[in-house]
Amino acid sequence: MGDFALVTEGVTDHAVLKNVLIGFYKEQREPELTFEHPDPQAAQKFGGWTLVMNYLREKKFRQAFQFNDFVIVQVDTDVAEDPGFDVPKQDANGPLTVAVLVEKVIERLKAEIGDADLATYGERFLFAVGVEQIECWVLPLWFHDAKGEQIANCIPRLGQCPNLRDELDKKKLPWISEQRKEPLSYDEASRDYRKRKSLLQQGPRNPSLGIFLADLMRRNIQLPPLDE
Repeated sequence: MGDFALVTEGVTDHAVLKNVLIGFYKEQREPELTFEHPDPQAAQKFGGWTLVMNYLREKKFRQAFQFNDFVIVQVDTDVAEDPGFDVPKQDANGPLTVAVLVEKVIERLKAEIGDADLATYGERFLFAVGVEQIECWVLPLWFHDAKGEQIANCIPRLGQCPNLRDELDKKKLPWISEQRKEPLSYDEASRDYRKRKSLLQQGPRNPSLGIFLADLMRRNIQLPPLDE
């Protein structure tokens, strides 16, 4: 039985979530992860929020729960106002706070899951919402000033970081950009989150990653021994 099945917009999101989970559960053991969607082994790695919604709408998670204790659903809020997603980022009082926006996106995902399946699986669903992009979760590892707390234009900020570029060059990995999203580059960029101390110190500097970490803390999930 696996621990977590990951349903994400893309394979680069898998890489970041994987390192966050490894770091969070460091004191127990490395979690067993199933890359449920999209398939990282597929020749054509189709992704995007529409496919996440389709996955939920088609109830494919039911099979995932047969082989995994939890399903983590990830989307980013940069697409929240797209037709079909339909989550506004502001109300009459102005832009929504990160916490409120995350809550509204989770409500939207739950609407696709449906009341019956929420009643069945309940707390076995977890939601990882990146505001505005999951790349923003990685910034605290590379910027120790206010740049590490930004929630906009995170892909170019990460891609133009000289220290990260140097590390990627050493590994002969491509720099991060809108045009080039290499999972190994994202794995390298977020690798320090595998250290629990680094994750808990730097991660909450990004507000939406902080929300995800707080949810993991609240749940206090205990991973069973692997021989069970």
